[in-house]
Amino acid sequence: MQISHPAGNGVAGWKHAVLHFLRLHMDATLQEVLDWAEEMERVRAALVLERGEF
Repeated sequence: MQISHPAGNGVAGWKHAVLHFLRLHMDATLQEVLDWAEEMERVRAALVLERGEF
């Protein structure tokens, strides 16, 4: 997952807020939170779930 320039073409603003909240709440580095987010995409695919299905 790549954090985008504010001008566009990347992660939406609400996703930035969620990633920041998780970073603070879980006392993790931004890289750890990004790694978790990428892993969840692989888990979703492994479970054959469509986006928005869960």
